[in-house]
Amino acid sequence: MSRGSYGFLQRKSLSSRLLFIALPLVSLFSLALFVVFGYVSYTVLRDDLTEKIEQTADINARVLATPFWYLDVDNIESALNAMSRDRDIVAVLALGADGTEFAHTGVSQSELNDTLRLSRRVFFERNNVRHDVGELVIYFTEARVQDLLFRRMVIDMILFGLLIAVVAASLLIANKRSIKEPLNRLLHSIRMTKHGRLRRPVEWNSSDELGLLIREYNEMVTLQGQAQEEAQRKQALLEATLHNIGQGICLFDQDLNLMVWNERYIELLNLPRDLVKEGTPLSDILRYNAERGEYGDVSIQALISDRVAIARRREPYRMERTRPNGRVVQVDHNPMPGGGYVATYTDITERKQTEARMRHLAVHDVLTSLPNRTLFLDRLRQALLSARRFQRGVTVLFVDLDRFKDINDHFGHDVGDLMIQEMGQRLSRIIRDSDTAARLGGDEFAIIQTDVQNIEDTIALAQRIIDELSLPFDCRGIRLHSTASVGITLFPEDGENPEQLVKNADMAMYAAKAEGRNNYRFFLPSMHERVKERKTIEEDLRNALEYDQLELYYQPKIDCRTERVVGAEALVRWHHPDRGLILPGEFISVAEECGLINRLGAWVMNKACQQTQIWRETTLPGLRIAVNLSPAQFQDAELVSSVTKIMDQTRLPDGTLELEITESILMNNPEKAVSTLNELKALGVRIAIDDFGTGYSSLNYLKRFPVSSIKIDRSFVNDIHVDMDDKAIVDAVIGLGHSLNLEVVAEGVEEVEQHEYLRDKGCDFIQGFLFAKPLPAATFESWVLERQGGQPARVAVKS
Repeated sequence: MSRGSYGFLQRKSLSSRLLFIALPLVSLFSLALFVVFGYVSYTVLRDDLTEKIEQTADINARVLATPFWYLDVDNIESALNAMSRDRDIVAVLALGADGTEFAHTGVSQSELNDTLRLSRRVFFERNNVRHDVGELVIYFTEARVQDLLFRRMVIDMILFGLLIAVVAASLLIANKRSIKEPLNRLLHSIRMTKHGRLRRPVEWNSSDELGLLIREYNEMVTLQGQAQEEAQRKQALLEATLHNIGQGICLFDQDLNLMVWNERYIELLNLPRDLVKEGTPLSDILRYNAERGEYGDVSIQALISDRVAIARRREPYRMERTRPNGRVVQVDHNPMPGGGYVATYTDITERKQTEARMRHLAVHDVLTSLPNRTLFLDRLRQALLSARRFQRGVTVLFVDLDRFKDINDHFGHDVGDLMIQEMGQRLSRIIRDSDTAARLGGDEFAIIQTDVQNIEDTIALAQRIIDELSLPFDCRGIRLHSTASVGITLFPEDGENPEQLVKNADMAMYAAKAEGRNNYRFFLPSMHERVKERKTIEEDLRNALEYDQLELYYQPKIDCRTERVVGAEALVRWHHPDRGLILPGEFISVAEECGLINRLGAWVMNKACQQTQIWRETTLPGLRIAVNLSPAQFQDAELVSSVTKIMDQTRLPDGTLELEITESILMNNPEKAVSTLNELKALGVRIAIDDFGTGYSSLNYLKRFPVSSIKIDRSFVNDIHVDMDDKAIVDAVIGLGHSLNLEVVAEGVEEVEQHEYLRDKGCDFIQGFLFAKPLPAATFESWVLERQGGQPARVAVKS
């Protein structure tokens, strides 16, 4: 054997011995490392799974507290479905406080034998009381952990087996550089993986065992990378959820150091970002807030000690905190199982403001912001208790606008609301701070006057109310006039309780309206009967319109010079089945108050026009008819169309129908009155001003109105032959009318001397008992025919 051959054999023997020694050692070391690495991996994977499930249970136990309390099954099932989408969770149960199951997701109960179970009690805090409302149970499995562990162990076994092969091969062919480089790359990558820093796959292409080892290793790296990406995705999802919910959240560990927070927490409390960081002690945050006045004027150290002591308590609590900027924050503090706590911060400012508005609206009128009936009666009740104790007087004043319904119907509810608002403001201005003004509904207001020393104080207040509300109302450029009626009750004379006082004041107010409006009346016991009577009249009047109990009477209008009949005025009469004939003075005011006046007025106009056309076509050609128009009718938006319809149906010629209106109707809204009168004139309707001289006349407006005639009120005619003032007024009215080319009519002529005086002064027409009282249609026709000698009457028409 040559020396060279011996050296070769020696080197081979040395390599064999080294391989014989190294392989068992490497195998044992690899096996031990494999076992340790497998155990550590299993522990880490299981701990991660358990921690994730516990966090899920803790978060959802708090989230589901409110749905559990209100038994909101839809929201509970939605939350359970979201949890069950986690691959590690097999099933989720929602149990009531008594253990009853009312929500379940995942596999059935029979399939849960080999699963792990984790439960959390669900607590709901209400009014600082913690209620056990149920239990959240999560069933999860380690199958995925075992699967990942098995795959990792298989890969590790392959890896370590290949490592052994590589070591053996390296001992045999240590001199071959082609093995050292990939092994170095592989070893470097393993070390990086060991320290949790995954590197990209090892780049090596070969078809031998080393290439297979590297490919298997690269697959392991890929799987671990995917697992890490999945974990990062879930972490990002959790952080996105945390930072996008509407509540601020912070979590402190067992040492009360800040660990978790979201942006909303910083925004709600306006904290600096350099303060809000991981590890910041709770005491530092409390000190910062205290130094900037967040808690008011308090001892900073004492406050920190108190708050830290509260934070260490092992019980949940809720508090509301009003920040210096006025925002109200609700804080929910919940301890964590291992120490520390999690707190949620909710901005409830809008909710608090809404609750305050609701409380205000519950006892205040929406339109005027004055107390409503509920608050008014409560304050009146308190005022009566105080009055009994201190022997002081209390009065209740019930205030109502006159003819407000007409204004509201004519100009619309928007204008009516503005008028009501202005009325509330005026009443608030004229009462004392100790008194109360309230809106009871519609245009009805009431005032509590306390500490009344004598009745003159109440009279003075009532008069101030009447004076204030008689001033014009400016509603969006529309100038409106109205008056008010006031009813007054005294305590204790007119009632012992709030309801009775208000009811009696209401009756006194209606008495004021019945006696002419624009005044005040104190309550009298007899008013009960009056109110009852008015209610009876209202109901009977509705029946009268329904069952044709009304009839028109006609009072002749006479030419003052020739004494010939020129027309008639239609006047309504009521044939009551029990009370007999009722005159308009007894029911017209009731019709106005209860809203029947428009219906009644339309009936009168239609009936009068029909009868007039019959007379004109038969026995009384050329006859003109006059019909009174109430304020409500004049303000009705449908007046012109209603008159047009009647004129078309009855075919009355132009100039036949004359509508009589009062000055007050014209002066309430002159611009609108001019427009309406011009439309009526275009229909061929004549306009007469009734009771001229008794209202607030304005010659400036009078010359603008398309008026045909004016009627002198009977109050000026009564004493015309003996009273110089009445003579002067009549003379002036006749002269004014003729100067404006208007016909002048005198009412209430009952004596020859009155007729002669009016004739001498040039009055055009007269009406009165001197010639005839109002007559039924048949009687009127006979009277006119008889007066004309039994021939068809040649009714005079003034040119």
